[in-house]
Amino acid sequence: MNEASKSEATRLAARVERLRLPVRLGYLGIILLATLSAFRIDLDPAAVAGRLQRMLRPTMSGVDVLDGARNLTLFAGWGLVWMLTSAPGRSWVVLRNAVLTGGGISLLVEVLQLLSDNRTASVLDLATNTGGALMGALVLVFIVLGLASRVDGRSFVGIPASLFALSYGAAVAGEALVPLFRQEQALSVSGGVLERLGIAVSLFEWRSFLELPLGDALLFFPAGVFGVAALYETGRGYRKAALEVGVGATLLFVSVEVAHGVLGIPIQAGAILVHVGAVAFGAWMSAAALPAFTRRVRGVDRPRLLTLGYVAVLAAWAFRPYIPETNATALLGKVTSEWWIPLRSLGMRMDMFSVVDVAAPFLLYLPLGGLLAVWPLTSRSRSAFVPAIYLAAAIEFLQILVAGRTLDVTDFLVQAAGAAVGWAVVRRGGFRPYGAQLSSATG
Repeated sequence: MNEASKSEATRLAARVERLRLPVRLGYLGIILLATLSAFRIDLDPAAVAGRLQRMLRPTMSGVDVLDGARNLTLFAGWGLVWMLTSAPGRSWVVLRNAVLTGGGISLLVEVLQLLSDNRTASVLDLATNTGGALMGALVLVFIVLGLASRVDGRSFVGIPASLFALSYGAAVAGEALVPLFRQEQALSVSGGVLERLGIAVSLFEWRSFLELPLGDALLFFPAGVFGVAALYETGRGYRKAALEVGVGATLLFVSVEVAHGVLGIPIQAGAILVHVGAVAFGAWMSAAALPAFTRRVRGVDRPRLLTLGYVAVLAAWAFRPYIPETNATALLGKVTSEWWIPLRSLGMRMDMFSVVDVAAPFLLYLPLGGLLAVWPLTSRSRSAFVPAIYLAAAIEFLQILVAGRTLDVTDFLVQAAGAAVGWAVVRRGGFRPYGAQLSSATG
């Protein structure tokens, strides 16, 4: 490691040290708000004893599975935060501490829930929370190791395109699994997985081929672009990369649409056509245009164009269904609601939508933070991911002007966390800034 790299590593370690306590306490506060909000105390000894018995002898249902998925997502954030705010080195010791502290917080929450008549304590929650902390910590370790192996590899903008491809691909897969405006169309079905799937298949209508969610095309198109770029960086030819992306998209979205039957959401063939078509078209366009693009656009112009384009994509995700809110009462209601309580809007939801609604914003902003780690907007920026946080705040606020959308601090916090994590994992992976986007210098 040269002197410049050592100096950069020292500055990064110092910054992590300063942020460690406030960031961890902040996320702890989010966990407590999410798990203990609307907490109603009931200290009756007999009631507490009954809750303890139920905690130690839990039952398993579909609701419990979905609640467990939410717990995994929430506490995976704790594992990520703990790893990111720990000094580099001794990764497995830090991972162990992330799991132990996550388990300790979960135990505290479950014990406190014994004292409430509107909360349910369960050893299953204790297990999934602890497992979530482990999962988040492991994901962070694997991402950093994967990025570190690509420091000297081929790259269009200085970081692996796979960071965009995998994060954005996971986000669109989540959107396909639980569409924003289709998840309320749940069928009135019950029973086991195969039974629900059988009912959904029996209710399938061929005319659903004509029900085309065309608005999704704009969101799914970039997945094909990023997929081809990522495969090309690993040595694939453009045509082969486009073919592999198209085949993968077909298999993925057919499987996802069939999985809707398990979730009790109607199966729509038109959604498969739009999703596969948009990704395949993006892949074809990428294969056709990237060669000329790389010859004509070089240096800082590439990340500039990518940043502008990606900001437009994030706005497209946020402003669906692209209908302005004209009702003054509805506007006022959005502002005066309890939008400032994390996970408040999802607190009583026990479905897969609540999981995707938290994970997708994180995944969408993670690659933007990674890009800003190597191409910050200005050379004087000490926290290059901060512009992404400003962007998240602005987009979230502007959602009050869109019909059907509301303010929700959860989205902002998750998006800000995604940008910060993206920046941190890229820097920890060994990547360093190439230059500032708002400067012609590209040192």
